[in-house]
Amino acid sequence: MTTNSRTWFYTEPEHRPYYIEERVNQNLWANRFGSIYLDCVRAEPPFRMEGVWKGINVVIEWVPNNWFKLTSSQEDRTLIAGFAQVLQFPPTLSYINENGEFVAEWRRVDADKRLQEIRGHAQYTNVKTYKNQ
Repeated sequence: MTTNSRTWFYTEPEHRPYYIEERVNQNLWANRFGSIYLDCVRAEPPFRMEGVWKGINVVIEWVPNNWFKLTSSQEDRTLIAGFAQVLQFPPTLSYINENGEFVAEWRRVDADKRLQEIRGHAQYTNVKTYKNQ
């Protein structure tokens, strides 16, 4: 199966965990994330997948063609760059959440509004924005 982010992020995938896992994991592997495997734990919007990559806990959540969120146990530039390549645009912002986890968000809708929400909460630290390349 040839797959890319158009089959699961830019259009809504079937609400079947196996199909979602196949599409997302195949897309990641095609973009040189050979050592990652994510399990689908929610097969409806917001979709959610969980796994581990190089010892880093990884959770992704998304609403198709709207927003995508990566939460990980630590910040890793390769992980961020890889998801940016898969999604075909850079993240909008990143921060450390109230649990000490790293979060990067990609926003296609209401990016400025989301940035103001995050900046307005003291429990989110180390807020960064990314420029479109």
